[in-house]
Amino acid sequence: MNFKMIMTSGNPELTAKIEKIAKELNFSVTVVEGILNEAAQEVKRLVSQGGFEVVISRAGTAKGIAKLVPLPVIHSASSNFDILDSFKRAKELGDKICFITYPEEGFAFNFDQVIETVGFDVTILPYHTWDELVKQIKKAKEMGMEVVVGGGIRAHEIVQNYGMKSMNIITSERTIKRTLILASQVAQDRILIKKETERLKAVINVTEEGILFLSKDGHIETFNPAAERIFGIKESFVTGKRIEEIRNPLLLNLLQEKNIYTDNGSFRLQNLIVNYEPLIVGIERIGTVIICREISKIQKLESEIRRELHSKGLIARFTLEDIRHKSEQMELEIKLAKEYAATDSTVLIIGESGTGKELMAQGIHNASNRKDGPFVAVNCAALPENLIESELFGYAAGAFTGANKGGKQGFFELAHGGTIFLDEIGEIPDFIQTRLLRVLQEKEVMRVGGDRVIPVNIRVVAATNRKLWDMVREGKFRSDLYFRLNVLHMGLPPLRHRMEDIPILVDFFLQKMGSRLCFEDFSDNLKNFFLTYSWPGNIRQLENIIERIQLGVQKFKGEDAFINDILSETEEEDRQLNQNEVIMVQFGTMDEIEKQVINKMMQLNDHNKTVVAEKLGISRTTLWKKLSETS
Repeated sequence: MNFKMIMTSGNPELTAKIEKIAKELNFSVTVVEGILNEAAQEVKRLVSQGGFEVVISRAGTAKGIAKLVPLPVIHSASSNFDILDSFKRAKELGDKICFITYPEEGFAFNFDQVIETVGFDVTILPYHTWDELVKQIKKAKEMGMEVVVGGGIRAHEIVQNYGMKSMNIITSERTIKRTLILASQVAQDRILIKKETERLKAVINVTEEGILFLSKDGHIETFNPAAERIFGIKESFVTGKRIEEIRNPLLLNLLQEKNIYTDNGSFRLQNLIVNYEPLIVGIERIGTVIICREISKIQKLESEIRRELHSKGLIARFTLEDIRHKSEQMELEIKLAKEYAATDSTVLIIGESGTGKELMAQGIHNASNRKDGPFVAVNCAALPENLIESELFGYAAGAFTGANKGGKQGFFELAHGGTIFLDEIGEIPDFIQTRLLRVLQEKEVMRVGGDRVIPVNIRVVAATNRKLWDMVREGKFRSDLYFRLNVLHMGLPPLRHRMEDIPILVDFFLQKMGSRLCFEDFSDNLKNFFLTYSWPGNIRQLENIIERIQLGVQKFKGEDAFINDILSETEEEDRQLNQNEVIMVQFGTMDEIEKQVINKMMQLNDHNKTVVAEKLGISRTTLWKKLSETS
């Protein structure tokens, strides 16, 4: 790790030693020769140029430097051995010796002990400033001193001018080495702290949320760029300021909120949502973190989330206003749906196939306070029995062979914060009914192969074309699940019970297909058929028939043939089935005949696999396998 240090020196001999040791240690050390203010000013100049991590100095010089530079200052000092050695060498120059020294608070030498050890007297002359140093040199002359120890290179000249001998404090290479190694550790720690600080600062600065940190006495210590933009004031104008010094009205209102100093929570401030949380170290609250979010930004983010949900198909495209109707019965159902939308309770929609159960479910979702969340539609009858559990509840990593490495979210997790629509709910097997009941009761799921529960905030809307209560009495559907699903109930009328809606629906489908025709353009014969036919396939069948008309099929065959074809597809085959309980198949092998029977049964039972499996006396899994073989 590369770093630079500054070390002060009082004399050339010490400078040479420092440079020698620094080279041996491969440290980058700039030596400033001098003492007190002279050295402190030079250090300040060097530090202002940048690149230095720590300063090493001693006594009064270190104290002066600490006031001028924003770097850590390591105090270096001679050891007792260094002082003893210096005094003994001074004795060789003369008998009367004085020591000019800067008395460091908390680090004073026990000179009585030192003098007792050397065995001769040494006069101690303390100083704090340059002027005091000069006065003490003069005093030494007046006292008849022969040798002056200490004072540095500048004092050396004055001492000689007074006719006395000068002796620098000897600092051993061992002492210098220990000091440089200690300072290098401080420098390395400082670099690591700076890197971590810069990393945290980068995170704080890149966010669009305004982030402030208040000390426990209310001073702002952190004010990121987003906060500058939100409050319209620069960081330099607010950091370190007291509340009474803040002139920005919005920021002042924030700082005057008393709860931010004692509690945690949130509140609204003009166009901001403000969250505040205490920062506690040990048991002491050292300050408060405040996050300010602009309401307009939140709304923009919600809009982006909606677009993302739309791109994934997890969105309800239709509203209750999209339901075309004229009948009073349908109007009552829509009013009921609007009431249900105001709640979060589970809804069970009963209706024949093709009556618009999913359309109603989407309308309820879009009329609720969950409209900005996902809408996940699941056709329970279309999921293979061996996959339905993992599709609904998801699976953990390594749950089974072929599973995704990171696991997979199930439909319930995908619907978090929104609505899940379970179509054909009567088709789910018994073991799934048990797990579904837990989801409805506890609002949590556990993935297949997982070991933890995942909370989900969902609203369930279920639908079926079967009579669930009859299935409960037959033991094919759990009663507790039925009542949990049937909190709110809707029954959608079949199209034959709302014939007055047919002209409106016909015009809507024609317009959707780009036709210029309308219901009134139909012949009386065709209009009569539309208004008297039973429509067993309901609105879905109506749309298909309109598509045939748009394609001109009725013109190619003639209206009567066109109508007879429709009747033969439904009423005549149904009548034949009801009266004779037979299926007409063509001659072939046993496998071919089996395929024909299965396909015919699927057509006659609206592709309801559960009903077909029951009537054929086989399981849904076996039926699924045979359907896969016939496809």
